[in-house]
Amino acid sequence: MRTPQPAPSSRQGRGQAMVEFLIIIPVLILLIFGAFQATLIYSAKSGLNYAAFQAARLGAVNNAQYEGMRRGLLRGMYPMFSQYPEATRMDKTAEEVDNFVLITRISPALNSFNAWQAPHAGLLSSGQTAQAIPNDNLMYRSAQQNPVSIQDANLLKIRVQYCVKLIVPMVEHLLSRASKFNQRKSGGSFSENSQQSWDQYAAICGARKGFVLTAEATVRMQSAAVHDAANCGAGKKMLCP
Repeated sequence: MRTPQPAPSSRQGRGQAMVEFLIIIPVLILLIFGAFQATLIYSAKSGLNYAAFQAARLGAVNNAQYEGMRRGLLRGMYPMFSQYPEATRMDKTAEEVDNFVLITRISPALNSFNAWQAPHAGLLSSGQTAQAIPNDNLMYRSAQQNPVSIQDANLLKIRVQYCVKLIVPMVEHLLSRASKFNQRKSGGSFSENSQQSWDQYAAICGARKGFVLTAEATVRMQSAAVHDAANCGAGKKMLCP
């Protein structure tokens, strides 16, 4: 007949519970920190969506020029830094925009300028004549595709990419590593939802351990679009494919 085994002592039970606690606590802390960082990223993404719309809106009335879009970004991203004193908040916003934001003017593209540009006087702040895509009487203009119609060439579409700083311990390191890993087009990382950002990761983030957020906005031009050659191109303030 089998002899019943004695029940484990309360000391053994406490020891087992302590081992289980030590195993689970790092995972629990990582989950809590990860949820907090994800909340900050979501908040930044919402702010960037609004800022991208403001940038497109001001760009539409300022001949699709970078300076107009920059003013829109400053206006839209200003509330994202409400934790800073009011006296320095705009300086902080300008620092982020100038160092960790990349604008891509998707439309009108360069081939649209080549196809539809015409001489216009007094478009720029200097009053100089500039080659621009006409913006008047669009309803009555031909819808010929060359390579797009002049109506479509008057759509301003921009992509704004912002390298948000990751501040939560451990999670900050893991997410920045994940985004750099995904730059090699590998799936399965946390940052897979914005893969199109990774080609410019170094240009946007520099030495910052950050996470690239992307927002796009499309508006109808309210002024004639002028190609901003001074600010367009690789290594400049705006990409203009």
